[in-house]
Amino acid sequence: MDEAAKQTILRHFPYGLYVVTVAAGGEDHGMTANWVMQAAFDPPMVVVAVENTSKTLGMIRDSRHFAVNVLLDSQRELAGKLGRSSEQAPQKLKGIKTKPAPGAGAPVIPDCLGWVECRVVATLPSGDHTLVLGEVVGAGVEHEGKPLTLQDARLKYSG
Repeated sequence: MDEAAKQTILRHFPYGLYVVTVAAGGEDHGMTANWVMQAAFDPPMVVVAVENTSKTLGMIRDSRHFAVNVLLDSQRELAGKLGRSSEQAPQKLKGIKTKPAPGAGAPVIPDCLGWVECRVVATLPSGDHTLVLGEVVGAGVEHEGKPLTLQDARLKYSG
């Protein structure tokens, strides 16, 4: 395979930037994600790819619920902060305003464009990531605006 061509074309795939949040064991946690998409209309479902080594994946498995927060185009700094590893920043949500979603109480970020709260339906190992399929059990619109994309943030994330 031509590695340079693979990286170049994968970087042309359009991606949004999101914050996946979860509460488990008395702790709230969040991470920046860009491999997120709607997977079904009825019932509404989303899928997110989470690194196998991430703290987030274990917490999602424990709680069986998570939220996906859609970042505003002005929240590049927040995406960067939550994109660091948990080893570098163990309490990534510290100092970030959150509120519990009405369903299972996953933390959501009211300063974002909006959010969906999900109940885990299935997980699927996918190389160095795990796909987490969640049924949308709640949603909120917090602001009007344009969502942040990977390209707008001038970030690169591809294999």
